[in-house]
Amino acid sequence: MRNIIGCFFIGLIAVFSTFAQADSVPIIETSENLSNTITQLTSKNNELKNRLKWQKEQIAHITTHQNTILAQISHVQNTLATLDEQGEWLSFSTALGETLRLQLLNLPEKPKPQAIDAEIAEAKVSQLNDNNSLKQLENYPNLTKNKFDNRQINEYRQLIREQNELLKTTMSGYDTIILELTKLKIANSQLINAIDSVNDAAHRYFFWVADVNPINTYFLLDFAKDTLFVLFSVDTASQIYHACIDIIKTPSLLFLLVITLIAVFIDFKTKPKYNQYLDKSASRVGKVTQDSFSLTMKVVVYSLLMALPIPILWAIIGYVLQMNWQYPAVVALGYGVNAAAPILWVFIISAHFASPKGLFIAHFAWPEFQVRSAMKYYQLSVWVVIPLVMIVMSFDHYNNRQFAATIGRFSFILLCFALVFMTNAIHRAGVPLYIDKKGSGCNLFSRILWVILLSAPWVAIFAACLGYLSTAQILLGRLEASVVTWFGLLVIYFMIRRWMWIQKRRIEFERAKQRRIERLAQRAKSEEDHTTNSNTPDMIDEPVIDLDVISAQSLQLVRSIIAMIALISMVLLWSELHSAFAFMENIKLWGTKVIINGNEVEHYISLSSVFIAILVLTITVQLVKNLPALLELGILQHLDLAPGTGYAISTVSKYIILLVGCMIAFSFVGIDWAKIQWLIAALGVGLGFGLQEIFANFISGLIMLFEKPVRIGDTVTIRDLTGTITKINTRATTIVDWDRKEIVMPNKAFITEQLVNWSLSDAITRIVLTIPATIDADSQLVMDILLKVAKECEYVLNDPEPQVFLVDIQEGIQLFEVRLFASEMSHRMPLRSEIQQLIIKEYCKHGLTLPFPPLQTNLESLGRKTGRRTYTIGTI
Repeated sequence: MRNIIGCFFIGLIAVFSTFAQADSVPIIETSENLSNTITQLTSKNNELKNRLKWQKEQIAHITTHQNTILAQISHVQNTLATLDEQGEWLSFSTALGETLRLQLLNLPEKPKPQAIDAEIAEAKVSQLNDNNSLKQLENYPNLTKNKFDNRQINEYRQLIREQNELLKTTMSGYDTIILELTKLKIANSQLINAIDSVNDAAHRYFFWVADVNPINTYFLLDFAKDTLFVLFSVDTASQIYHACIDIIKTPSLLFLLVITLIAVFIDFKTKPKYNQYLDKSASRVGKVTQDSFSLTMKVVVYSLLMALPIPILWAIIGYVLQMNWQYPAVVALGYGVNAAAPILWVFIISAHFASPKGLFIAHFAWPEFQVRSAMKYYQLSVWVVIPLVMIVMSFDHYNNRQFAATIGRFSFILLCFALVFMTNAIHRAGVPLYIDKKGSGCNLFSRILWVILLSAPWVAIFAACLGYLSTAQILLGRLEASVVTWFGLLVIYFMIRRWMWIQKRRIEFERAKQRRIERLAQRAKSEEDHTTNSNTPDMIDEPVIDLDVISAQSLQLVRSIIAMIALISMVLLWSELHSAFAFMENIKLWGTKVIINGNEVEHYISLSSVFIAILVLTITVQLVKNLPALLELGILQHLDLAPGTGYAISTVSKYIILLVGCMIAFSFVGIDWAKIQWLIAALGVGLGFGLQEIFANFISGLIMLFEKPVRIGDTVTIRDLTGTITKINTRATTIVDWDRKEIVMPNKAFITEQLVNWSLSDAITRIVLTIPATIDADSQLVMDILLKVAKECEYVLNDPEPQVFLVDIQEGIQLFEVRLFASEMSHRMPLRSEIQQLIIKEYCKHGLTLPFPPLQTNLESLGRKTGRRTYTIGTI
C-alpha cells in the first residue's frame, strides 16, 4: 500500500511538471533571446550527458546486484539440497547438526522489494519527463537568416539535434533500467522463496533433532568457564560501556528513553488515585442500586493502562540496545530484553487484577485466599522468571548460539523450575482451566489440562538435558502462550457472566419494587386490619441470584462462542509448527487407489492425514453443536422471519455442515466420492425397499421444517392423540400429552394423515356446551342465566362474544347450546369446570332444576342424529 501511494504521488509530480513545462518553449525575436536559448540548450545537453553516464553506472550496478542475487539463490538452493540429503543423518550426529546450523546462519537476509518498486517508479517518471521534453523540441521555432547570424543559427540547430538524440538515448536507457530492475525484482522474489523453503526444511529437520550435546560430567565446568568468559570479560564490559556512550550521544534514542521514563514516573504518581478508584468501585459492587458493568470495564481498562508504562520502558530499552549493531553482546541483550517485555506486562496485569479491591476478588467474587495463594510466587515471577527469559533469549542470539549449550541451557532449566513452583501454586489455589455447563471448574477436561500444564516444565527439563534445547524452548513457549490466551478468554467469560448477573439483579429489583408498591396499595385499602399491616415489610430485600441456575442457555451460548474462539486461537498459535510435525507424513498407515489422469496410482494414508481428519471432524461437531446459538445471536434475531423459519434454517445448516465436514474428513483418509458412490447407489436401492419408511420420515421432516404445518409449542390432535409439540427431529416428532407422557410420532404421519393444529395461525378455540332444562322452565330466563355466567367466567373471551341458543326440545326437555371461546388450549378445561359450577349455582339461585339422568341416552341419540358431539353438565 505504501508503494502504491508513493508511485501515485510521483505520478502527480510528473503530471504537474508536465503542465509546468508546457509553456517553456522559448520565444526568439532578438539575438539576445537566441544567445540565451543557446545557453539553455547547452546546459540541458550537458545535463543529459551526465544522466547517460549515470544510467550506464546504474545499469552496471543493477547487473552486479543481479549476479549477487543469483549467486545467493544458488547458495540457498545448495543449502536446501544439502539439508534434504543429510536430513536423515541428523539424529545420529550432533556435530553434523551444528555444521548445518552454521550454514543456515550464513544464509543471506531476505531482500526488501520496496526500494526496487520506488526506483522503477522514479525511472518511469524521468522517462515521462524526457518524453515531454522531446515533444517540446518539436515546438522550437525555425530561425531565418534575415534576422540572425548564420553561426548562431547553425549552433542553435546543432544543439537541438544533439538534444533530440540525447533524449532518445536517455529514454532508451530508462527502458533498460526498468527492464533490469524488473529482472532484479523477480530474482529477489526467487531468493525470498528459496530462503522460505530452506527455513521450512530446517524447521522440519532440526525441530526433533538435538541441537546441543547432552549434559555430561563436564557440564558444570564448561558452564563456569563460559560464565567467567562472557559475563566477567573485559570485552563484554567494554561493549556495554561503549553502547551506553553511543546511546547518550544519539538524540533520538535518548529522547525515547526520556519519554518512557516520564511515563513511568506519571504511572507511579497516579498509583494512589488508581487505588482510590479501586476502593470506590469495590464499595459499589454488589449493591443493586449502585452496581453497573461500567465499573468492571473501567477497572479492566485502568489496570491495563497502569500496567503498561514499565513494559514499554523495557521494550524501548531492548530496541535501543538492538540499534547498536556494532556490539554483538549488546544486540543479543536487546533481543532478550524485548522478549521479556510482553511477559512482564502479563505479570503486572495479573498483579493488578489480583489486588484486594481488583477485578478477581471484588468484581468476580473469587475467594480471596485462593487468589492470594495463586499469587504466592509473584515476586519469583518478576525477579527470577524475567531475568532468566532475558538470559535464555540473549544467548540464543549471541555469537551463533556459542553459549546456548551452557549458560543458555542452565538458565532455561532454572526457568522451568520456577515455572514448576508457579504452576503448582496456581493449581493448589483451585484456579479452573475449563468451566463446564454447571459452572464448575472440577471436571475431567480441566484435570487433563492441569496434568499437561504441570508436567510440561518437567518434560522440558528432561528434553533440555538430552540436548533438545530449541525444541523444548519452542514447545514450552507455545504452551505458555496458549495458557495465557486460554486464561484471557476465561477472564472474558467471567466478565460476561458478571454482566448477566447485574442485568438479572436489576430485573429482580424492579419486580421487588413493583411488589412493594402493590403491597403498599393493599395496605392503604385495609388500614383497619392491623395484623396485615404489621406483617407487611417496609424494606426491599435485595434478591440473591444463583447465576448457574438462571440464564443457563445464555451461559451455554457464551461458553460455546468462547470455546470456538479458543479452538481457533490454538490452531493459529500452533500452526507455525506445522512443518515440525512433517515427520508424520513418513508414517504410512494404509494404501488406497487413486485415479489421476486416467491412471490408477497407489496413494498412502499417513498419520498426519488421520490427525487432520480428526481435527476436521472435531471442528465439524463443534460447529453443528453450537450453530443454532451462533446463528440466533449473530443473524436470525436481526431478521424479520416467520415463526419456525429460523429453526428450519438452523437445522438445514447443521445437515449441510455435517455433510461437508464428513466428506472433507473422509477424503483425508482415502474415502472420497469415487469410493463411496457404489455404496450410495446400494443405499438408494435399500431406501427403495427396506428403508423407505425411514427415508420418507426424513423427507417429511424437511417438509415440516419449511412448510411448517406444525411448530414447536403448537397444540395438535393427530389420530387419537392430543398434545403439545416439543421437538421436531429428522425422523420423528415428540408430542407431550396432558398426562405429561412423551409420544414419538413419525414425521410421515404429519404429512400424509389428517392433522388438527389448534394453534397454527390462531390459538383461540371454541367450546360448545349442551345445557338441559326442564320443559316448564322459562327459556328466556335460562338463556339470560347462561349469558350472564359466560360473561362472569374469567376464561371466556369477550371477542368473539359468547352465544346461547335453544337448539332442541324432545321428551319434555329443553336443550340449550352455549358457544364459548378460550384464548388458548390450556384454558379449555378450567373454563368447563368454572362455567359449569356457575351454572349449577345460578340454577339453584333461580329455583331451576336439572333433568334426571335418563337424559343421557336421549342426548347421545340426539348427537348421533345431528352428527354433532354433545355435552351435558358434569361431562367434559
